[in-house]
Amino acid sequence: MKLKVCEVSKRYDSKVLDGISFEVDQGIVGLLGENGAGKTTLMEIIATLARPDTGKVEYDGKERDEDLYAIRRRIGYLPQKFDFFAKISVEEALDYFCRLKHISSPEERKREIEEKLVQVGLIEHRKKQFGALSGGMKQRVGIAQAMIGDPALLLVDEPTVGLDPHERAAFRQLLSELAADRVVLLSTHIVEDIAMTSERLLVLHEGRVNYYGDLSTFIRSVEGKVWMYRGPSVPESLRRRPSLILSSQATAEGVEVRYIAETPIERSVPVEPTLEHAYMYANRKRTDYE
Repeated sequence: MKLKVCEVSKRYDSKVLDGISFEVDQGIVGLLGENGAGKTTLMEIIATLARPDTGKVEYDGKERDEDLYAIRRRIGYLPQKFDFFAKISVEEALDYFCRLKHISSPEERKREIEEKLVQVGLIEHRKKQFGALSGGMKQRVGIAQAMIGDPALLLVDEPTVGLDPHERAAFRQLLSELAADRVVLLSTHIVEDIAMTSERLLVLHEGRVNYYGDLSTFIRSVEGKVWMYRGPSVPESLRRRPSLILSSQATAEGVEVRYIAETPIERSVPVEPTLEHAYMYANRKRTDYE
């Protein structure tokens, strides 16, 4: 599917989205932004659950009102807070979602459920009640329901919150496999999840696109701006501008401080930048670093 978002804006009490535009036809796009940047609102608009005030979204050249139900059958959506009836089994829950996707044949629903349970590693837990599942297992049910019907567009909003490191790694691997032949839009606060899965990045800041493009290009934008200082204490120049500091930790000799600046202070050495460094640099006032 080719997803094209064209000048999308949405206002609630204050403007949430302001002229968002981007397009993608395959692979994982990581969506980063601070709280209130509009990530979930954008996901809901793309999922056809909310309408933009202005602008449009095209799915292989069609807008939502041209063929809403056909478009929805091609979308899988895992919302930020996924939950279901506590007394319903995993198998019964997925059967319900199959019916919502208009899979009417019992045999076809059985095959679909079996396939998705195997994909997410829940085949042995198919009879377990949803309320008895761990947080990680509930998220697996969430991604299983999103994958029903083999959607061309998969939207996942904060999918690894509350998962342990092993579950997060397994989830990232699953997303990477799913992205081989579809579009995946991954919204998260966990920078590592995007760094480990995405080739493209969409950064929102105060409702606007701050960056859209290759992940590697974004990281390279802060080369020569990330530094490490070792000394007896944090230099006064950094104390006066704490927004520059990325991390600070005590050492046997004093402190080790990593910071962002156009010009380093004395006794500093360059550090290879990461996605987190580039994100923090992009979403702060440029005057902070001058």
